[in-house]
Amino acid sequence: MKRWIRASRPARRRGAQRTRLRQDAVPAAHRLRRGPPSTCASRLRAAGFTLLEILVVVLIIGIMTAVMVLSMNFSGHDTELRTESKRLLALMKYTRDQAELQTRNYGIVFGRHGYEFVVYGVRSGAWRQVFEDEVLRERTLPPGLDFKLVVDARSIVLHDKLEVPSASGRSSAKKAHAGGADSNTSPAPGSQAGADSGSASASDSTEFAPQVMIFSSGDLSSFKITVERPSTGRSITLHVDQNGDIVEKPTGEKRS
Repeated sequence: MKRWIRASRPARRRGAQRTRLRQDAVPAAHRLRRGPPSTCASRLRAAGFTLLEILVVVLIIGIMTAVMVLSMNFSGHDTELRTESKRLLALMKYTRDQAELQTRNYGIVFGRHGYEFVVYGVRSGAWRQVFEDEVLRERTLPPGLDFKLVVDARSIVLHDKLEVPSASGRSSAKKAHAGGADSNTSPAPGSQAGADSGSASASDSTEFAPQVMIFSSGDLSSFKITVERPSTGRSITLHVDQNGDIVEKPTGEKRS
């Protein structure tokens, strides 16, 4: 009996040690697997962003973009100036092509704040507005932009209002054609005055000549037209080079 008790005591000790090892090992394993609470929270935070964080990032990007756009505009990139100069360049090239295709002489009338294309009527022998082409209508510069014109190395004084012969010759011709259809009708009172006014307008249109000529051969008169913004001193000049091409030359801000 004593031997059995002595033999069972080491077995109980070994069982108790194993139980302690198991109890000690389980929490340690859990700690290794789960980790500390702070580590879990950081992992959850790293898995995504909150709505507030996203809004803050979007706001920062918007502010940086606005600053870049404003800095570009104030550093010399005038959008209106570039747009108007490119439009004028494109219209001049278009009119040049039309002059060669139609074998007609065109011209450009410049004012201080606008311009318009005119065409020479062979039958009437005078310059008139291009009423048959809406692309060549009168155009006005945005506020703050002005024109400066030099023709044959001579500065041209530009007026605020365009001086262009109207297309009244077209309407008067229609009226004359309609009146001539009835040969028995007698002239109405005041017809002499109308004839006098018609002859006066015809003489004015005959004496008129555009400042810049675009000939049917494709040649152009020597000119330099400058679109400028006086408040900043920035400008773009269009002129004819040695090859006969219309080119643009940007100019930076004037230095005092």
